[in-house]
Amino acid sequence: MKTVDKAFRVLGQFSVEKQEIGLSELARMAQLDKAATRRLLVALGEHGFVEQNEDTRKYRLGHGFLRFARIREATVPLQAAAAEVANWLCAEVGETVHVSVPGAEGMTPLAYRLPSRGHVVNMRATEMLYYHATASGMVFLAHATPSTQKRILSNPRGQVTPHTQTDLSAIQKRMAEIRQQGYAATVGTFEEGVSSLAMPFGSGAGDPRGAISIALVSNDFTTSRRVALIPKLKEAVARLERATQGAAP
Repeated sequence: MKTVDKAFRVLGQFSVEKQEIGLSELARMAQLDKAATRRLLVALGEHGFVEQNEDTRKYRLGHGFLRFARIREATVPLQAAAAEVANWLCAEVGETVHVSVPGAEGMTPLAYRLPSRGHVVNMRATEMLYYHATASGMVFLAHATPSTQKRILSNPRGQVTPHTQTDLSAIQKRMAEIRQQGYAATVGTFEEGVSSLAMPFGSGAGDPRGAISIALVSNDFTTSRRVALIPKLKEAVARLERATQGAAP
C-alpha cells in the first residue's frame, strides 16, 4: 500500500462519532502499526491536516482542510447549488421548496422556488424561519452540536401560532425524535394552515450547513403524501451534498 493510501486510510477513521482518536486506537482502526501511524500523523500535522489535543493527547482533523473547502465553495458556490436543487425538487413534487442556512435567531432562506400553479405556500426571501417554530429550524437544531443547541435554546421563544411549541423539555424531546428519524415535520407551527417537511444537509463533524424543506398546504399533508415526499427530499439532500462536497455521505 502506498504512503498516500495509508494517509487517507488514517484520515478516513475520523467521523462525527469519532472526532478525536488516540494513537493506539487509530492504528488499530486503520490496520497499521503504531510506528507507521505516528509517522503519518506527524507528516499530516506538519501540513495542518491533523492536530493533537493538548489535554487528551488524542488526534483530530486540523485546519488544513479549510483552505480546500473554501476553494471548493468558490468553485461551486452554495447559493448556486441550492437554487439548482430547489428548482429540481420543486419540479419533482409540485410544492414550494426552500434551502435555508442558520442565522442568529433562525434559518435564513438561501434559495427557494414556488411551483407554477395556484394553491401553494408563498415565501419571502427575507423571512426569518425561527428555530423552534419551523421544520427547517428544528431539523437543524436536532442535528447541531450540543454547544449550538444550548446557545440557541437559551434564546427567548415566541408563540408564533397557537400550535408553536415553546416549552424547552417538549422541544428537546421532539429534537431527539427528529434526530432518530432523520427529518422534521410541522403542522401550523409557523403559519396557520401550512405544513413543512425538512432534512439537514452538510452534516459533518460540526453543525449542519443548512436544511432543505418542502412547504405545502396542511390539508394536502396527508400520511401518504408525507411518505411520498420523503424519498424526494432525501434525493435533494444527496444532490446538494454532491454539488457542494463532492459526494453524498
